[in-house]
Amino acid sequence: MQKCLKKHDFILWLLFGVLIAILYPTAGAKGGLFHSNLTTQIGVCIIFFFQGLSLPTSELKCGYKPKRLHVFVLSWNYLLFPAVMMLLLLPFNFFLFSELRLGFYLLAILPTTVSSAVLFTALSGGHTSNAIFATIFSNLLSILLVPTVALTYLAAGTDASVPLAPLFTKLLILVALPLIAGQVIRKFLSDMSVAVSKHTKALCNWIIIFIVHCAFAESVSSGFLGQLSATSILTVISITVFVLLVVSRLVWWSAALIKPTREQRITAFFCASQKSLATGLPLITSIMVAAPWLGDVAAVLIPLLCYHPAQLVLAGFISDKWAQQK
Repeated sequence: MQKCLKKHDFILWLLFGVLIAILYPTAGAKGGLFHSNLTTQIGVCIIFFFQGLSLPTSELKCGYKPKRLHVFVLSWNYLLFPAVMMLLLLPFNFFLFSELRLGFYLLAILPTTVSSAVLFTALSGGHTSNAIFATIFSNLLSILLVPTVALTYLAAGTDASVPLAPLFTKLLILVALPLIAGQVIRKFLSDMSVAVSKHTKALCNWIIIFIVHCAFAESVSSGFLGQLSATSILTVISITVFVLLVVSRLVWWSAALIKPTREQRITAFFCASQKSLATGLPLITSIMVAAPWLGDVAAVLIPLLCYHPAQLVLAGFISDKWAQQK
């Protein structure tokens, strides 16, 4: 029992942060003791700085072949997953708040996970070097691609004139510059950066918990979260699990089309079907900071917060099964 709790302590703390926000929202809401736009922005900057510090981009050359594997992964990350999401959401468009729909659409264009995709690939007998390349490249690409696609789509979908230049400037400051700064420091102080980056994951996790807590506290204070009934929440959870199962099945089936080895197919599965909370949450938060008129941040984050633990449970079950087949 204790081992299980330790394994999932981040998810448990995340849920605890949400619970505290619902019961005692005052401190975490805007204008409260802990929350302001500045604290959220600083948190996002710190996360991406440490991302840049910890990403081993020098190792990319070890796993870039076969190229068709990485084209497959990126196609699912940024093209096929969004297309499948749009189709699967069609029956539910009239039942979901606009913020929840936006959350699902943003979930669909997020990059793959780094640590868990590599870990489950290794446990299942896949190619670890291919997984490292695929996950790092996907996350680096997301810094440019996700905000660009999201804001361009949102600007096209509104009648109002949306000045994109100030939004991209804000995203550049929040996301790209901290990431580049981390990479520059890693290049010139590699030994120190590797040593420091080993201890940054816990800090980034606490920052993520803080951002989620503040988002839900603000949602409770504004009264929006009260509009979400238990039926709405159960609907979101059900849709999330449904999307995960459908996408996972389609990824595994379509991976055969690139004629991979068994190890490459396992790598493709985990890297193409998973979505990153560590990169995705600060990306979504930075988009919402840059475009606050989009709605309630907490509601937009709900699909990602549901998808993340669901994918870990599924990956754990599948990796155990594949590990026995080695």
